[in-house]
Amino acid sequence: MRFGLKKSVFGVAGATAALALVLTGCGGAPEAKVGTAEDPVTIRFAWWGNDSRAKTTLEVIKDFEAANPTIKVQGENTEFSSYWDKMATQIAGGTTPDVIAMSGAYPSEYATRGVLLDLDTVKDEIDTSKFSEGTVELGQIEGKQYTITAGVNAMSMVIDPKVFEAAGVELPDDETWTWDDYTEIAAQITKNSPAGTFGTTPMANDSFLAVWARQHGEKLYTDDGKKLGISEQTAAEWFELNKKLMDTGGAPSASQTVEDGSAQPEMTLMGQGKQGMKISWSNQMNSYSGSPLVMMKLPGESKQAGSWLRSSMEYAISSKSKHPKETAKFINYLVNNMDAATKIKSDRGMPANTELKAGITPLLKESQQKEAAYLDRLAEMKIKAPLPFPAGSSATMEVQNRFMTDVLFGKISPQDAAKSFIAEVNQNLG
Repeated sequence: MRFGLKKSVFGVAGATAALALVLTGCGGAPEAKVGTAEDPVTIRFAWWGNDSRAKTTLEVIKDFEAANPTIKVQGENTEFSSYWDKMATQIAGGTTPDVIAMSGAYPSEYATRGVLLDLDTVKDEIDTSKFSEGTVELGQIEGKQYTITAGVNAMSMVIDPKVFEAAGVELPDDETWTWDDYTEIAAQITKNSPAGTFGTTPMANDSFLAVWARQHGEKLYTDDGKKLGISEQTAAEWFELNKKLMDTGGAPSASQTVEDGSAQPEMTLMGQGKQGMKISWSNQMNSYSGSPLVMMKLPGESKQAGSWLRSSMEYAISSKSKHPKETAKFINYLVNNMDAATKIKSDRGMPANTELKAGITPLLKESQQKEAAYLDRLAEMKIKAPLPFPAGSSATMEVQNRFMTDVLFGKISPQDAAKSFIAEVNQNLG
């Protein structure tokens, strides 16, 4: 039985280098004991996040254990900055967690090296019949199901209405606005605002570049995943957009942009109420500011949509897990249990299970409800998601950031940056 919709049951840079050396020889799991209430089996669950996420997750684990006394879950929380390096080290040492939280290109990196279990082997333990359209496929790589989405998010434009109002600038119509409109609005906000407040900041993110490529009728990566699909000209236009934002005054200086990009959300310009617009993951809006923010579609979406519903976090099972069925049962609890959902809410993105999403929406903060409404708007557009980012692409964002910084500081032209960016990423993919 294959994973699919509408059936009763399933029917990133330093770490990348380490993975290339250590993710080999990951075979199937040996025969394992069956747990009892007196002698339960223990599985390990690794994820990244802050203390708040850890506290909530441990509460959910406690509830799962109470309902499943034959299974114990050992939770392991790590800050995102060191999560992938830690994971590579554990895999190399033969201590891979049973449940691995994943995102971005890492599912492809791990699956192609045999680290992840083909979930078809535990298909009877995980139910995706209530998942929204297209969300099951987000975890499929080369025709096999390797991950289950923990929640979905999408690229969005976060807007601070107070900054617009103070600058005397009208909010844009996100059904019609263009990238030229975005640039002009950003410059106007900066011009009409006190010193230190800006219209926007540049955005360097490979998922955003994928949106940009799709809006131009291209793909960020070719279907075989062996090279970039975005053309040199389209990539150059993206670098030019970011340079123009700074040159026209709509964005801060290159040095301030770099500083803002490394700041905690609440310490960014947007977090301090000093920025009118910010391209952002939808589930990050609540972390920027206590002020009432607004979420809009990106410019250009009405002409040719590029955004899509994406897994903000995914769950995978180690191919060496000694307890794959129990591990799958735990994942099923995380993505399908209403009690778990009322605790997690939208922390890992909006639930893919439509009943859970409907159940938690009244419990969400106003900003989170705005995110839910925004994701509903995207879902109504029925935009097909691209293939998962390929193995070798987890370093793409670092390469992209480096060349964008060089463009902003005037060290390289947008055209030369695009050419060099494509060449370096293609080498990584090869």
